[in-house]
Amino acid sequence: MSKTQGENAFGMKMEIEEWLVGANYKIEFLELASSYQTLAKKVGRSEQIETVALYEKIHDYFHLIQTNGDEVPAQVPQELIEQHIQKVDDEQRYFCIEGNIISTKPKWNLCIPLYQNDKCFGLIIHTFLNAGAAKSFMNKNLSLDHFESLFAQGYDRDRANSIGIKRDLLLQVTKKCHGSMDIREVLKQIVTALNQIFPNGTVHLYLTHEWKVDQDLSIKPLMYGIENSNRFAEHAYLKGELQVERAGRNINIYAPLRGKQAVYGVVELEVQMAKPLLKYEIEFINMLADTGGNALENAELYQQSRNLNHDLQLINQTTHQLNTHLRLKDTISFMTKQIVVSFGAEQVGFVLFESGGDIKVMKGSTPAFESTSLLTVLDQLFIEMKHNREPQFIGDSQNHKLFNHPKYRTLLAVPMIQSGVLKGAVIVLHSKAYRFSYDSFKLLQSLVRHSTLAFTNAMLHERLEKLVITDHLTNLYSRNYLDQTIYESLENDGYGAYLLFDIDNFKQVNDNYGHQTGDEIIVQVANILKGSIRDEDVAARWGGEELAVYLPKVELLAAEKIADRIVLAVAEETNPYVTISCGVAYWHKEDCPMSSKELLKMADDGLYAAKKLGKNRSYAQQELHAYKEKA
Repeated sequence: MSKTQGENAFGMKMEIEEWLVGANYKIEFLELASSYQTLAKKVGRSEQIETVALYEKIHDYFHLIQTNGDEVPAQVPQELIEQHIQKVDDEQRYFCIEGNIISTKPKWNLCIPLYQNDKCFGLIIHTFLNAGAAKSFMNKNLSLDHFESLFAQGYDRDRANSIGIKRDLLLQVTKKCHGSMDIREVLKQIVTALNQIFPNGTVHLYLTHEWKVDQDLSIKPLMYGIENSNRFAEHAYLKGELQVERAGRNINIYAPLRGKQAVYGVVELEVQMAKPLLKYEIEFINMLADTGGNALENAELYQQSRNLNHDLQLINQTTHQLNTHLRLKDTISFMTKQIVVSFGAEQVGFVLFESGGDIKVMKGSTPAFESTSLLTVLDQLFIEMKHNREPQFIGDSQNHKLFNHPKYRTLLAVPMIQSGVLKGAVIVLHSKAYRFSYDSFKLLQSLVRHSTLAFTNAMLHERLEKLVITDHLTNLYSRNYLDQTIYESLENDGYGAYLLFDIDNFKQVNDNYGHQTGDEIIVQVANILKGSIRDEDVAARWGGEELAVYLPKVELLAAEKIADRIVLAVAEETNPYVTISCGVAYWHKEDCPMSSKELLKMADDGLYAAKKLGKNRSYAQQELHAYKEKA
């Protein structure tokens, strides 16, 4: 400051050097404005000058960006200022206004418009207690040419820096987003960038997909229609256009996350601002959202391609395995394991819809489907599926009309249809609600569609195989199958027993009742045999009225008890009344080795002995009794 340049009524003159010292020689808009405010208060004397406020012109208003006063309006109409600008000549652009432009009480306002290339970009307003102080300050202390160009340079530099920062940040985000196929990382980059530019703002995300995101991100449900409470977010999503909601100083910006194929959500920026957003700020938010939307689309397409590749591999692997001529039980067991592993299912059931409305659970399903209570709960679902043949996806079974189970909350049900005929259904269960995604539901439909033919072929194969090895009258196994079973058991097992039965006095039954009744008697005895043995035991028709049972891995004493039980049951349950005789043979690989021929002869000898002893009994050869006593 140089007093040689003269002192005025205020005691000092506003010098450019003094001003730049306060600004630390930084040609930056806000720095210059702050330094100017400090110096103007000193020059105008604090008891005379009340407020120095700096405004930036945006659209049709001058918006406050900095002040040292308290009750200062956030904006001044451009029209009001222009009325006074027109009244002053080009050499003196600053002017005084009497009134309450930026104060609640009438004051004197000294206004200095700021120009760049004849375009007004800002305004400085000083308020004074009286007209004399304002006019004295205006007439003797202003040197507009000295600082107007500096303000313009600072304004340009600030805008350039702000745009540059946003451009560099956008470039950085673009590189990171498109270099990552992790959706969580993409969303995090979008939020981080907005937080850097608007540190006082809050960012929320409305997402269309159930993506896994970081817990510190604010996620809101994206809803539309009558249930939606946020119309701006809805419009941004449906129209694919940025929406701005303003209430006082609060601004909410809703930018759609647009990809080339779809909109993947909306990013909401909630911030308090005294002035409107500049055009380049809105463009930055829009471009950032577009960058995020494209990156989300790429990441989603990448994930979809990986999922599709995995699904195709699963389908191909499953189809290949099913075409290796597995038996039906093995086919079901393989498919059950595939679904448990690939879908994270807890229970998997394969059911057949038989004629007459019966439901048959196929062997190879998980244990829960052995429960009649579960099948009872599923009954309504089966009725619906038989009616419309549509797959069912139940995310939460509580209070659901088709399936309401206390333990299992999520259900997938896919019908098995082959050549237009409904064969059955595949049921997948989990105890947690909404455990399976819709993509899993579609994949299960593909798996079932590709595997139903294999199931059908396996069932037909086993049915044909059973016809070959089954006696058509009794539905017992054929003699050839029995011989093969005995041969394999002698090779692979350690011991076993063979029972040979004959219906006593069967010729008299045929003579007295006829051959049709004789056949019915044979069927009755066959049914008693099947109901008296295990699944792994083999009952067969030996020939005529002779029937046989082979018991793998059964000791002699147990075999004799089984024979006696069958003999007793026949005498009690047949109608017309008949009795049977039984010969029991036993073998042991170490203590009593035997060929199949020897085993069959020993059983036949035992049957002959039972007949001689009076019939209606079982008999084990004395050699076996001797072995039993020795053991």
